[in-house]
Amino acid sequence: CLLVLPVCLLAAGVLPSVFVPPARGSSELATMAAAVGAAVAVVAPQAAEARLPDEFVAFAPIVDVLPILPIFFLLLAFLWQASVGFR
Repeated sequence: CLLVLPVCLLAAGVLPSVFVPPARGSSELATMAAAVGAAVAVVAPQAAEARLPDEFVAFAPIVDVLPILPIFFLLLAFLWQASVGFR
């Protein structure tokens, strides 16, 4: 526990010098990023309310589980590495 504080202080002192400052004239990029963020904010609620076509409504429970599968593969990789001793 006592080691965490010095590590955090060291990281806080080192990290600002690691990042490259933005180039001059990057306001155009910031404007584009704001426009993309606004578009995502408008489209995201519509995507959340999307429905399956009537032919595929029976598969809705399977479709609800599909986004979780990559997390299971990540956990499986850790389990596999733990079983072989993290070689």
